[in-house]
Amino acid sequence: MFCKVYTASCVGIDGRIVQVEADMSNGLPSLHIVGEISSEVREAGARIRTAIRNSGYTLPPKRYVVNLAPADFRKSGTGFELPIAVALLCCVEQMNPELLENSIFIGELGLNGNVVPVKGILSMISKACEAGFKNCFIPWENVGEASILPNISVYGIHFLREVIWHLQGRKKLMKIQRNSVETIPLEHSYPLDFKDIRGQELAKRCIQISAAGHHNLLMIGPPGSGKTMMAERIPYILPAMDLEEKMIVTKLHSAAGRLKPGSGLIQKRPFRHPHHTVSDKALVGGGTVPIPGEISLAHGGVLFLDEFTEFSRSAVEALRQPMEAGEVFLHRVRGDYCFPARPLVIAAMNPCRCGYYPDRERCRCTANQIQSYMMKISGPIMERMDLCVRVNRVDYHHMAEREDILDSEHMRLAIERACGIQRERFRNTGINYNSEMDGGMTGTFCVLDQESRSFLEKAYEQYHLSARVYQKLLKAARTIADLEGEPCIRLEHITEALCYRLPDETYGGAVWD
Repeated sequence: MFCKVYTASCVGIDGRIVQVEADMSNGLPSLHIVGEISSEVREAGARIRTAIRNSGYTLPPKRYVVNLAPADFRKSGTGFELPIAVALLCCVEQMNPELLENSIFIGELGLNGNVVPVKGILSMISKACEAGFKNCFIPWENVGEASILPNISVYGIHFLREVIWHLQGRKKLMKIQRNSVETIPLEHSYPLDFKDIRGQELAKRCIQISAAGHHNLLMIGPPGSGKTMMAERIPYILPAMDLEEKMIVTKLHSAAGRLKPGSGLIQKRPFRHPHHTVSDKALVGGGTVPIPGEISLAHGGVLFLDEFTEFSRSAVEALRQPMEAGEVFLHRVRGDYCFPARPLVIAAMNPCRCGYYPDRERCRCTANQIQSYMMKISGPIMERMDLCVRVNRVDYHHMAEREDILDSEHMRLAIERACGIQRERFRNTGINYNSEMDGGMTGTFCVLDQESRSFLEKAYEQYHLSARVYQKLLKAARTIADLEGEPCIRLEHITEALCYRLPDETYGGAVWD
């Protein structure tokens, strides 16, 4: 007997359809699984036979061969066990093969026959929809992801025997109702509000520019000045995600196994706060079978790198290409992987080893020690931080005042207005923010008058700015003009953008003096 069942595999964040071909013949009793498989798939045979037996069914003592096709990519993961079990039972005529048409089966099996959730369900079922499948049988804990997709019937299962009974017609499974993915305006709440931050109006202004134009931001200041508190409040002032962003963010978290059982489409922008001991592979992604790293899990949201200088050099340098391209490319012998990685990168660090420079009453660091500490972050990484702001110690006057404090609501409204201007400007261009403009777009949308060009020329030569920094200055100035509702970039926008750049030589150079 021969039987063919369809399943899917998650490769990166993309799904691929896999054919499970099972054949039963005379010979020594055995079960062989072939087709460019990983060790966990190869070891699945014993689990599958035990799960079938504990579900009340038996396989005759025959020779079984299971092929996972196509064989041009490696099959890894545990989601192949349910389709293999269904194919084997079909071989022994426990069900009609015609009932398997237009259906896809995904799931891991426990020894008692229960169906265990797997990673990457959203990507796999999305591919099944594109391929024209009409039914999918998946673990119950994964139905929240799959039920957001149209044009496919989703069946959630707890045990292997439920699938068998359904295909035999003994007891039909209930179809899962599709979850609505229509964009519903969310009521804005602020569990963490910027009104809790006393003083630091300059830092708040810089954060507002950063969030409005999606510009990477570096905050430098002494311990206890509020850098972490401000970073934690940024997700609540960002505009809501559209459906495409939600799908990509959910696929990334699903592929990494970070979704909670039963959860559906991610609605809120992610906030990732990795510890400074994180490895480069955990930060940008990797592994034998690559999975998304922290920078990809923060896609569409905020990646906060606290104690920036304490991260390993290899981890920080690994951010160079993702911060520039917005994607992580991982190359392996068995294939190439690409993960979206366009978060808003927020970094925070102290100005010196003791943390209190330039307060010479408390800081005893020498000039060489300060420069050495700052050089822990390389020049190329510094250039990729679009904005830089010094966060000073808050004096008692600001701590005691209670009025006229900029709160998250006012910041969010201003950011949404600026983002609306950018959406209209970049309609049908494939980008959403000023920071994503290429050189041609910068020349079109960042036109300067004669006074601004003369000023920027002097600054370019005086501070030895690179071409990348020059482009980032123009993009930041464009965002500042959008926040002010100005159609053209003026001199005050250029000068403010220049104030948020870190001088090349040493901390606290002429721009901040």
